[in-house]
Amino acid sequence: MSNVTADPSGAESAQEQKKEEVVDSMTGTVDQWKARIDELKVQADLAKLDARERATKQLEIAQNACLAAYSKLRDAGHDVAVNADTLKDGVQKLLEDIKNAFDAAQAVISRG
Repeated sequence: MSNVTADPSGAESAQEQKKEEVVDSMTGTVDQWKARIDELKVQADLAKLDARERATKQLEIAQNACLAAYSKLRDAGHDVAVNADTLKDGVQKLLEDIKNAFDAAQAVISRG
């Protein structure tokens, strides 16, 4: 009969590694969205004035969602107790908000 005991530090280490992978992956995705938003801001600057105002409002929403996602990811990097799945779900929602605001701004610019 073997005496097997749970290795809590091993489980914590695996959970920490999973969290780091999620944070790194999500940070990369937010970085990509930020770059797309910056590109669209250039297009908005070239758009007609009325379209520019509407697009700028949508892009501000997208930028704020990016900042919130960065903040959530940064906080998670310091909080060992964060569940990687909960973190991923929260950032996924923020990414959806970013996409929706980006799509709305892009539609405004496309319509001119």
